Amino acid sequence: MIRGLEYYATPEPFTTWLFAEMAHQGVPIVGRLFEPCVGDGAIIRAAGLRPMEFGVDNTWITNDLDSRWLADFHFDAADAWLPHLAFDAIDWTVTNPPFTLAIQILERALVHSRVGVAMHLRASIHEVLKRGVRRHWMADNLPTGILWLPRFAYQRSPTTGKWTTDSVCACWVIWVKPGALGERRQFFKYAPISVIDQLDALTPTYRRSMDAMMAGVVLPSVDPRLLT
Repeated sequence: MIRGLEYYATPEPFTTWLFAEMAHQGVPIVGRLFEPCVGDGAIIRAAGLRPMEFGVDNTWITNDLDSRWLADFHFDAADAWLPHLAFDAIDWTVTNPPFTLAIQILERALVHSRVGVAMHLRASIHEVLKRGVRRHWMADNLPTGILWLPRFAYQRSPTTGKWTTDSVCACWVIWVKPGALGERRQFFKYAPISVIDQLDALTPTYRRSMDAMMAGVVLPSVDPRLLT
């Protein structure tokens, strides 16, 4: 079921800000783009809203473990990287992965993405844990940029049924391969008022859509790449 596979749709303003900011940084997210946890295609749809700015010739390759979602592949991105990546160059990986598997997916993405990786993650990814891979991984693999996002209720609480926010905000964490940014290295930005206002305006529609998805009423009936 979607619940068991950690389905959290990415709000449209979060994705459009990512693409706009990376274009502003001089490293636009363009080319062959990989979405290993595509879900209902929310990131791809949002990225297609402003094609002249975000890359009119982008090609998306998609994957999702849940075979009910329409995708090019249905592999577990945390276990073994998709076999086609050995033959087809990927410029960027852009995704909102299951948080508990984020590092495993990220490690593979960094190897196979020629330009960079952008992941929508809980802010606690930056917490240094006493045990496990996050004891050292982030310190050994410093991100190029962080885009801090406003707190948002992605789902209803499974216990109360109410829309509740997470205990922390989320952020886009971005790694750009050496040389792609020139002499400019790290950047850290906070969501502008425009993103917050867009999020507020979108929330009612987002919640209706999520309620339908979680009730099993709606699943994508067309390839999400065609919705851009």
